[in-house]
Amino acid sequence: MQTYSKKIKFLMEYSNYREINSKAAEMSFYLLLSFFPFLIFTISLVVYTPIIKLSKYIFLLKKILPLSAFNIVSSLIQSAIENRSFSFLILSFILAMYTMSRAVLSLIRGMNRSYNIRETRPYFEVLFISLVFVIMIVVLIFTSMIFLVFGEELGSFLFNLIGLDQYFMYIWNLCRYIVGVITVIIILMNLYRFTPNKKLSFKQVLPGAIVSTLCWLIASFCYSFYSNNFARYDIIYGSLGGIIVLMTWVYLSSWTILIGCEINARLYKRSIR
Repeated sequence: MQTYSKKIKFLMEYSNYREINSKAAEMSFYLLLSFFPFLIFTISLVVYTPIIKLSKYIFLLKKILPLSAFNIVSSLIQSAIENRSFSFLILSFILAMYTMSRAVLSLIRGMNRSYNIRETRPYFEVLFISLVFVIMIVVLIFTSMIFLVFGEELGSFLFNLIGLDQYFMYIWNLCRYIVGVITVIIILMNLYRFTPNKKLSFKQVLPGAIVSTLCWLIASFCYSFYSNNFARYDIIYGSLGGIIVLMTWVYLSSWTILIGCEINARLYKRSIR
């Protein structure tokens, strides 16, 4: 128990939280810019795929986002449905890729500072790494969302085929959400391992990925509960209330990602002492 308390004290004393706050602000700026074109691209793609039920994706977003932020997102979804075009789909994809890659570049700079190392790789190599991770993140997000959306139908089909009772459906539904959490951990582990200008193992980046995922889930739930039940952003900010809620949620998400990186960096420095 004393060993764990020393580790926590070490993390609290030597972590550069001021740097984390500034990098989280920069990262959230690019993530917010990428959020809308990525959402429009996703909805446009879903609209062109008739087998996918859009209502289930909307229900999933409603469970994740605070209510004020969801109202803005739902209006964007409606606009994307009404004004769908192939050129609009391509344009939103390009904008999403560019802005998300800038967010990853910001994360790379923040991680290099956490490890106190300079960037020696060529700019285009770093840009290529950021684009690869953006594509990987997009693929994993789509995979996990499809599993969450269609998992219930798939489970019902398999269990009816095999002849299992309803009890196994509860286990199956729990596994669907566990897969979503594991997907987030895998994304963060790959980000923490391959994006800094330093050779790291998956074992070295696992603690930060787990802590970051847990912090993100807790922060999202608590902020969603607070904004939906206590905060009256619409009274103070009027029509801008939903945007303020969305900006704050994106900032908290960026902060949790950088906290995980900082934890990995502190543990790494402690291990080589």
